[in-house]
Amino acid sequence: MSDINYIQTVRSSLQSNFRFLLRIDDIPFAMISSVTRPSPSFGASKEFQLLNWKFKNPTGIVTWSDITFKIVESISGILLKTYKRLGYDNPNQINAANLKDMNKKDLINSIGTVKIEVLTPDGDVYETWQLYNAYVSKIDFEGLNYTGASILGASVSLSYDWAALTYRTAAGREVTY
Repeated sequence: MSDINYIQTVRSSLQSNFRFLLRIDDIPFAMISSVTRPSPSFGASKEFQLLNWKFKNPTGIVTWSDITFKIVESISGILLKTYKRLGYDNPNQINAANLKDMNKKDLINSIGTVKIEVLTPDGDVYETWQLYNAYVSKIDFEGLNYTGASILGASVSLSYDWAALTYRTAAGREVTY
């Protein structure tokens, strides 16, 4: 087998989109069926014109897109319960003795550490994304219909300030970007 074919075989077996773990405090990873990976955007370029030439210059502003994961709906109650405990009451359930105010610190602490781990066929972690200051920004419950037979779920979006990627090389060395 040539080196090129061997490398392609290894790459295709390693980089399968179904070998992952999403680790969030208090949420069993077995209940998560899909997750998007972090993705940075580098801001819109500004155009400058000099005579008949146009030049593009990056703005230097990096933003990270929200990630979304799908969970079995029974776990959604854990998230809603957490939010009600932290800073949200339905308008007909407001307790004047215990007025709540959602703030970023409490929202971040409510879910704890968030990591996405990508696995080899043997179950070893070769890529880890860690999200910093992540919090739940949206819970979207799946619609109901008579045509489907799948388990009900919900999509959960997380906002975060930035993410770090730790990659394990074939030699076992860890490199963080």
